[in-house]
Amino acid sequence: MNSQVKVNNDDIKKLASRVKNIYKSKNQDGSGCRVLISLAGVPGSGKSKLSDELVKELGDGLRSIVVPQDGFHLYRRELEQLNNAPDAIRRRGAPFTFNASRFVELIKQLADPKSSSAVIRAPSFDHKLKDPVEDDILVAPDVKAVIIEGNYVSLKDPVWTDIEKFMDETWFIYTDLDTTCDRLANRHLEAGIVSTKDEAIKRAQGSDYENSLYILSHSKCTDVCIMTK
Repeated sequence: MNSQVKVNNDDIKKLASRVKNIYKSKNQDGSGCRVLISLAGVPGSGKSKLSDELVKELGDGLRSIVVPQDGFHLYRRELEQLNNAPDAIRRRGAPFTFNASRFVELIKQLADPKSSSAVIRAPSFDHKLKDPVEDDILVAPDVKAVIIEGNYVSLKDPVWTDIEKFMDETWFIYTDLDTTCDRLANRHLEAGIVSTKDEAIKRAQGSDYENSLYILSHSKCTDVCIMTK
């Protein structure tokens, strides 16, 4: 069993080099199969920022794209139909408020070499609408690396655990929870989810913090550990 590799979050070149090397090793026969990397972490840990920086660093030399877990939130109308609707709405963002099966099916499609010549569509999430936007992300045939980014992409839980078998490498970004709480409070305020700083802090210290503790205690050990300075 290989030991976990540790990389600082600002060493984007090193992370990009790992992706390039995986692609080269995977495609020695010239097949052009996509590389899939999962990037997990608690809410506010910097997953989106790191993913965007990685895509920029890889550039045209190895075209890449981010497919976030966020697009697989259950719609608000779906949450309202659940038996535990009040709790589901309050806890929106917890693992059970996502369509994990649909997410895994999309990942399976992305990993299938037969799909490398097809355009694959994935949903995004609109924070203003507070719902997914279908087919908003297009994975074109010339995209050779896909970053599967989200809080729960390394969970041990049923369904979520299946994600790992489609990945070429698994990553987890570790960030201090006090830092993530501050980031989340500011994010909630800017997105208009809450109207005051106090409400933003309360939300960040509530369900977000609860989700963070769950992620830290229920996630697998990943191939790469990304440390935030």
